[in-house]
Amino acid sequence: MKGLTELQILHFLIQVGALLLISRLLADLMKRWGQAAVIGELLAGVVVGPSILGLLAPPVYAWLFPADPTINHLLEATAWIGVITLLLYIGLETDLGILRGMGRTAIAVSAFGMVIPFACGLVLGLALPPQYLAVPGQRFIFALFMAVAVAISAVPVIAKILLDLGLMRRDLGMLILAAGIIDDTTGWLLLSIVAGLAERGDVRLLSFTLLLVEAAVFIAFCYFVGHRLVTRLLRWVDDRTYIEHAKFSAMIVVALICAVITQSIGIHAVFGAFIAGVMMAGSARLRKSDRSELEAAALGFLAPLFFAYSGLKTDLSTLREPMVLLIVLGIAIGAKFLGCGIGGLVGRLKWRESLAVAIGMNARGGMEILVALIGLSLGVLTPQMYTVIIAVAVVTSLMTPPLLSWAISGSGERASDAERTERDRLLSRLQFTAKGAKLLVLSGGGPNADLAAHFAAALASHDQASITVFRALAPRAANRSKQFDEQFSRVKRIAEQAGARNIQQRTGSGESIADAVAAESARGYDAIFAGASQLRGYDDIGGEVLHGLVSIARAPLVIVRNGHASAPFRRLLVPTTGAAFSRFGAILAMHYARAFNSQLTALHVREASPYRVPLIRVGIEDYPRAEGTEFVEEISRLGHEIGAVVDTRIDTSRRPENVILSMIEREGIDLLVMGVLFRSSDERLFFGPKVREILRKAQCAVALIVPPQPSNRQPE
Repeated sequence: MKGLTELQILHFLIQVGALLLISRLLADLMKRWGQAAVIGELLAGVVVGPSILGLLAPPVYAWLFPADPTINHLLEATAWIGVITLLLYIGLETDLGILRGMGRTAIAVSAFGMVIPFACGLVLGLALPPQYLAVPGQRFIFALFMAVAVAISAVPVIAKILLDLGLMRRDLGMLILAAGIIDDTTGWLLLSIVAGLAERGDVRLLSFTLLLVEAAVFIAFCYFVGHRLVTRLLRWVDDRTYIEHAKFSAMIVVALICAVITQSIGIHAVFGAFIAGVMMAGSARLRKSDRSELEAAALGFLAPLFFAYSGLKTDLSTLREPMVLLIVLGIAIGAKFLGCGIGGLVGRLKWRESLAVAIGMNARGGMEILVALIGLSLGVLTPQMYTVIIAVAVVTSLMTPPLLSWAISGSGERASDAERTERDRLLSRLQFTAKGAKLLVLSGGGPNADLAAHFAAALASHDQASITVFRALAPRAANRSKQFDEQFSRVKRIAEQAGARNIQQRTGSGESIADAVAAESARGYDAIFAGASQLRGYDDIGGEVLHGLVSIARAPLVIVRNGHASAPFRRLLVPTTGAAFSRFGAILAMHYARAFNSQLTALHVREASPYRVPLIRVGIEDYPRAEGTEFVEEISRLGHEIGAVVDTRIDTSRRPENVILSMIEREGIDLLVMGVLFRSSDERLFFGPKVREILRKAQCAVALIVPPQPSNRQPE
């Protein structure tokens, strides 16, 4: 087999660079004008393709895109890799849970919004003159392609428009998105079946039935079994691998496997990538950073190349009869308006709301482009019909934002929208969730280390959560594997008794023990749990290792010290000030209280001014009733979201630490949980004089939650 020549490689690199540069520039221009970025990326191909560059400067176009099949195939293969990653990303962003909240209205909108346009597109395909068919003998397959092209919507474009207009979390916006998800999923299935039929060349009942059965088996397997396997795979990769970006690689591999399966059974590969994304979307281990990695690769590099390549295949000179474009465009827009409008009315929406839904569902964007490119690549569409469908995608995406903004401005905000906004604001305050928590426990031995494992296990009962017991080795340290194995066995037993399910051991080394732990913490842990130093000192909480770790760790550090009561603890106290670090401590305390059904009290102490007149009694009544109330009320609402009942208290004192100590003794508190800030000091650990006083005198168990220093934090 002959390899690529230097000139072919050069041309390919120039093509990729030119398409990427122009597509991103035009995408930025479209964004500035309030349009979807995909329009600019598509127009990039039109600008450098035969429609404009080929017409205005034929020699330049011929040099940039020479008639070399090898180079063309290279660019086409790159474009298809781009569309597979794009569909993987779209699947990840597809929230099927939205469908459960929309009920019959979303189903009605989607059903009428698919059936009526599909029927109109089918009639259109059957009625068009023979010169618009690539293969005259395959009119019915051509009509099926036209039906899908007219019926399909574009969830990515719809979602971006809703986001730009601030409608994503409103009832109407969620309804549009839910109906779009149903449309897209149905549309991809139909497109895959039609593409499979096109590859076979005819529509035989046996072939059609076989495709339906294969599609049903694949979807059923992914729904009932596949998503569980994928979820376990992502957790295993996240917990066990040492290489960087391992989850990103796993996501791509899963998408390619699904694409290979669907392609091999006669359903298009892009549908497999989409289903792979939907499966992975439910994994608790799929973090924001993982999505960001895929988003950067897909939307920043590969997808723009795909859309530019799609535009490159568009030749406006083939539109010798504009009337065909107007007819197809009118039927596509009108059928979608009619179908979704009727569906909205059937679903008991108001007339204005039904109109808004119909407008939102009309955006076709990248999905329409995919339909067109697949039809062209399979030889179903002529270049002229391909250009017509591309034009439909562009026009419908351009018209949707301004029309949707106008339509929705007259349908006021519902009470449920305001409630959802408040709940979203509240949930945004949750810095930690036990679902899929990834926790690091330092192996140290002793009662404090055992208690740290117990505390971590209370937060890791979810089947996607995990605990990694880490042993850090300093340079030239003896590898006492037997001792560490015994420590791990004990910690594992403690964690399992507290409800943890997934526990493993890891070893690391560094210039110091703190450096080794800090390097491990960069692997995306939600929190690090460590036992307090066994050495009795001024602060009685930590020594040199913890001091160094607090300074450089890239995850919150939970330092646990044992007390007079044995775990599990039944009465918890968490002081709160309203600061983020204080709230984080309260959230961890709530998760612990939920795990063991413990009594949790959130205490806010207002500091009295030392300059008040001594004869006047200082008490709560001397302060405005609202002062501090919002802090404890927020903690109470967060507890409700987590599933823990929180008793809230407000007190006033010149010395808040005395109120906390008094309450510990008076009410028999077993565990005190505090979010604290590290103060730079030459001492072992210092979190301020009030915390130091509490640590010196409190007899109960104590858990201090120390957020990472600002310079140590990594992106989410």
